[in-house]
Amino acid sequence: MKKNNIRKTIEDRGIYFKFLFATCFMFIVPSCLVLYLLFLYQTQPDISFESPYVRLIVFWMIASGVFGYILIKGTITGVLDLIKQAKLISEQGSFDKIEAKHQDELKDLAIAFNRITSDIEKKVEDLEHSKKLTRELFEKIGYAISSSQKIDSLLSLINQGTKKVFEAEASFIVVYDKLKESLVIQAYTGPQKDVALGTSELPSSNSFIDAVIKSKKPMIIKKTQDKDNSNISSSDEPIKYSSILCVPIIDRGEPKGAIAVCDLKNTDKIDSEDLFLLENIANQIAISIANFELNKDIEDTYYQTLLTLAKAVEAKDAYSAGHLDRVKDYALKISAKLNLSDKATKLLEGGALLHDIGKLGIPDHILNKKGHFTKEEFEIMKQHVIIGEDILKPLRSMIKLSKLVRHHHEHYDGTGYPDGLQGEQIPLLSRILSVADVYDALITERPYKRALTRSEAVKELKKCSYNILEPKLVTLFTEILDKEDKTKWQ
Repeated sequence: MKKNNIRKTIEDRGIYFKFLFATCFMFIVPSCLVLYLLFLYQTQPDISFESPYVRLIVFWMIASGVFGYILIKGTITGVLDLIKQAKLISEQGSFDKIEAKHQDELKDLAIAFNRITSDIEKKVEDLEHSKKLTRELFEKIGYAISSSQKIDSLLSLINQGTKKVFEAEASFIVVYDKLKESLVIQAYTGPQKDVALGTSELPSSNSFIDAVIKSKKPMIIKKTQDKDNSNISSSDEPIKYSSILCVPIIDRGEPKGAIAVCDLKNTDKIDSEDLFLLENIANQIAISIANFELNKDIEDTYYQTLLTLAKAVEAKDAYSAGHLDRVKDYALKISAKLNLSDKATKLLEGGALLHDIGKLGIPDHILNKKGHFTKEEFEIMKQHVIIGEDILKPLRSMIKLSKLVRHHHEHYDGTGYPDGLQGEQIPLLSRILSVADVYDALITERPYKRALTRSEAVKELKKCSYNILEPKLVTLFTEILDKEDKTKWQ
């Protein structure tokens, strides 16, 4: 037991201590014994190698060297083992931990490595979580915008969930309509079939709901035991109930409406927790209503957000600065030459500014690569047109724009992506955008190429006719360039 403790103590010593001891046992001790042995041969010439004393000295020389080797071998093996584990983790792309057997600097190194990999893993998880939240945010915004009822759809969804959670016979949400100056039922889930959402109004006075809103306090009315008074709702109220829990919807001190659950399964067991839950739901509704009131033109807000994101992607690459605006200018000049309608011109402008929005989903190491893509990287890069389409599709008003973005890398001869469309199959606006995009790429400096002059770029455009770009559009665009001031274009 004592020997094991001594061995563990030595093994747990620092690397410097081990190297010091190893040097001592492998070199210093044997050297001293050799010198001592030479001294014996000089002072005692008759001493024999067969002498037990000499043999003992030789034994200790060998034992000392072996002990020093054993002592340092563990450290060298440990270093090699750590290198092997780190290399394996790197090749597998995992976040596994490495282990060191001894309590020395190698153990500290392993701990530091594991801490770094844990931090990286957490950051990767946070990044993935952030991406997920971003996607969900766009999906929710897209869902709200694409819904024909907008806020009504959200209120209906909340109302259905509330009814289910409270196990109520019915639930409804009323909102104050400023134009009608009355409370209007915006969402209802229950057995009644005669409730017209958005048109059914509650009495402006002498109603339970009105009292809740005016007092800004929740109220509970439980079912009466009197059979003659089993229905306690007013005769002129469109929703009938025998018992009700109602909470006002308040935004910054101003009542906006109310949410109510009727005829709960366990009316007698309604407690403060139920009230707290419904108040929280009412607060969420108040936030939703406030958001929609502040963003009535939410499509424009979404569009501006996408423009900001597109500019952010562009800003990551110093070589593409101003690319979106230049492509827009070129595309609009082609549009003017073709006498396109205002609607088509506006769509083309949006496509020019958002044609690279899908690059949000492309990894930075590919997006910002200073050189040509590998085959695998190019396949990933090609996905940006599909990602861009997916970002725009949630907006009904941007469905055409999403198609323009999807097809701006199609080639006139059908060799482009993602769908391999050719000729007139490619939308006209996408064909225009391709000409503008290619031209700007030609006159823009890149790490792997110089910027072409206007005349050089025109020659290249003409070479791209019939295979990448539509010949008629190339001819039209070059005519525009011939009339423009060279300095202005470059």
